[in-house]
Amino acid sequence: MTDKIQLTDVYIRKMAAPERGQVDIWDAKISGFGIRCSASGTKTFVMVYRFRGDWRRDGLGQYPATSLQEARRKAETARAELSEGKDPRDRRTSSRPAPRADGFGATVEAFITGYVKRNNRASTAEETERLLRSVFVPVWDRYALTDIRKPDVLAVIDSIMERGKPSSARHAFAAIRKFFNWCTERGLLDDSPCRTIKPPVKANSRERVLTDPELAIIWQAAEGQGYPFGRIVQLLMLTAQRRGEVVGMRWDELDLDGGLWTIPSSRTKNHKPHMVPLTAGAVAVLRQVPRSETSPLVFPARGMPEQAYSGYSKGKRTLDASAKLHDWTLHDLRRTAATGMARAGVPPHVVERILNHVTGTFGGVAGVYNRFQYLDEMRGALELWARHIGRLQGAHGEAGKSTPIGVS
Repeated sequence: MTDKIQLTDVYIRKMAAPERGQVDIWDAKISGFGIRCSASGTKTFVMVYRFRGDWRRDGLGQYPATSLQEARRKAETARAELSEGKDPRDRRTSSRPAPRADGFGATVEAFITGYVKRNNRASTAEETERLLRSVFVPVWDRYALTDIRKPDVLAVIDSIMERGKPSSARHAFAAIRKFFNWCTERGLLDDSPCRTIKPPVKANSRERVLTDPELAIIWQAAEGQGYPFGRIVQLLMLTAQRRGEVVGMRWDELDLDGGLWTIPSSRTKNHKPHMVPLTAGAVAVLRQVPRSETSPLVFPARGMPEQAYSGYSKGKRTLDASAKLHDWTLHDLRRTAATGMARAGVPPHVVERILNHVTGTFGGVAGVYNRFQYLDEMRGALELWARHIGRLQGAHGEAGKSTPIGVS
């Protein structure tokens, strides 16, 4: 968990929504009690606790419909139940009135269980579930599915747009459109109320490629920040892998002596296992990461060893302040690495293999029959990129202060 503060109504009311994802703020008064603010602006009181060896999270109500005082009372009741060996969620679940069988809320539950969790990556499933539960269920929970019309959908999406959250509106619309399409495919609806609605805003295709001076500055800021976020950023720079893959890295996936990282199919976007050569610099970064005695994860969440690190917003703000550089995203590091390797003469099919893309050279039939892993070529390309980053550090007079990355 992050640092704790004593929550107040004034603090909660003034909480700013993060640009993406969600941020958790923990209360100094009651252990495990806090509030989660999502990118849509929704603020939900939560309780995190351990029960029979498992970490669990329970929602205590949305603010301001649920007051801080009421949420604290629920949290205190939950702590008392835990001391008696009871799971607080059992009481809350059993006390809720059963939703109508043909209602929106009940159908969302069936959609999440029967489709979302079976057909999506864990991170995608979690985000779809979060959007449906936090944005739409509170509004339509007692509606019959057939009573929800196009104006109802527009009212919810427009309210998000009015709060100045176009990206959140776009993601919420994508989730509810997917839900209603599933309903029509299953014969639960004759037509989707989203069918003639256009997305509220178009997704912006970023083309940001960081400059060499920016790369040097980010590396140095990450080195100064250290574990965990600084090390995550350095590994993103050196491996060109996705944020979720780096943050979800497990020690049993790594062969540090052999310089190889094997990502299982359950953790890749294309559901295919992926082997990533680790340069001397990447291995040096990993050897500086402390090993937890209670977690198999390289970057476990603070206080929750079964969950991966999730403090991106706070970590990025700290790094940006140190680097005095704000107009960039973590995904830009992946794009910049790919661009840099291509600029250095690395063949496109090797770059695609490093990125674990299944389009381009490896699309269609070629992807089925071309099983050659190109590990040697991938290693050579990543070493070339690592040497480039190393030279940037030397050019900025900071090489002696940094984690070595194999400059030659």
